Amino acid sequence: MNESYIFTHLTVVLVIAAISGILLNRARQPVLIGYIMAGVLVGPNVLRFITSEDQVAFYSELGILLLMFVIGLDLNVKSFMAMWKIPTAFTVLQVTLNSCLAILFTKISGVNTGVSLLYAFIASLSSTAAIVKILDSMNESKTDIGHITMGILISQDIAVVPMMLIMDSFKNGTPQFNWKMVTVVSSAIIIIAAIMKYLSSNKKITFSGAYFSSNQELTPVIALSLCFISAFLVTKIGLSEAYGAFLVGLLIGNIIKDRHAIIETIVPIQSILLMVFFISVGMMFDLKYLYKHFFLVISTLILLTSCKIVINTLLFMMFRIKLAKSVGLGIILAQLGEFSFILSEKAISVQIINHDSRKLIICVTAISLALSPLFLIIARRMFWLSIMGKNSISDILRIIYSREYIQNVKEKIGGFI
Repeated sequence: MNESYIFTHLTVVLVIAAISGILLNRARQPVLIGYIMAGVLVGPNVLRFITSEDQVAFYSELGILLLMFVIGLDLNVKSFMAMWKIPTAFTVLQVTLNSCLAILFTKISGVNTGVSLLYAFIASLSSTAAIVKILDSMNESKTDIGHITMGILISQDIAVVPMMLIMDSFKNGTPQFNWKMVTVVSSAIIIIAAIMKYLSSNKKITFSGAYFSSNQELTPVIALSLCFISAFLVTKIGLSEAYGAFLVGLLIGNIIKDRHAIIETIVPIQSILLMVFFISVGMMFDLKYLYKHFFLVISTLILLTSCKIVINTLLFMMFRIKLAKSVGLGIILAQLGEFSFILSEKAISVQIINHDSRKLIICVTAISLALSPLFLIIARRMFWLSIMGKNSISDILRIIYSREYIQNVKEKIGGFI
């Protein structure tokens, strides 16, 4: 392939990604949806600018690594530990309940255990990027609702690490539940817990950013070097690269006093790689598969979303949150997350699922993200009811379907919205 050909294709990909991102941003939708749309256009299904699966996979894995690194870097451990109980308990209960339901489904239907667990993990995760956008648009980022939701999202991001390790324990689609696997997963969780406990203490060692690098141009180079070194080293003890990237990001982000200067230098690079990651997702979005298996895609989306809303609502009510607010929070967290793509890639590598199943996951997750405006509208109505103190099921149904009732509610709480 000559240089002119490569340059032309790269130019077209970047231009389409930029235009898609701008259009989605103007429409006040998550930019990542625009990147997925750009990937659909330039991928093997439409314009066919990029067709190499190896090329797509490489940039996808690079984007995942940087995503985990920046999540660790951006996680303020002290703030999280101050309110960790409810988000952590919620996430543990959610994952446990989904996993138990998955195992029960496995026993009843005879479906492979790995497939059931994969869908249980996917159902337990929400879209951080889309939900942050929703909270901002609802002016809920700084409220109790926002703090609880963000805490849950952080807990879910951390939970991805043991999920990926469990996926790693499968060989040729068969679970290898032995003491080695249990030890590796347990050790990974204990290491994260111990590091977070230490980083939240007043006795931790902290450094000025000057110790990290006195030259701002070198800062991202050094940070990324540490990210890749850590990712490489943990693979030697049987852990995933993403785990190592997350750990070193967690450490850097919480021992450097002026960590925001580091984050500011890393985020532009990470934004580019995430763009590449979501473009690669779009490239894998098979329009022919969607057309051929439309009923399967939509029914899977409805089933997963409905189960998430019901389970989330019941769990919030366990924490004594009123029904209307619980439903609103359950709907906000009902979207499938970016990590669905990552877990499906891991499942492919250990032969838990085939390429058709991955196409199903990609289609369902991408459509779920595209439905962000609908989730926002319904969740906002639930919070209107919460403000009015109305928590009956009939009120919840009426504010979803009755225009007259919606108008009546808006008039009554006009000063609050």
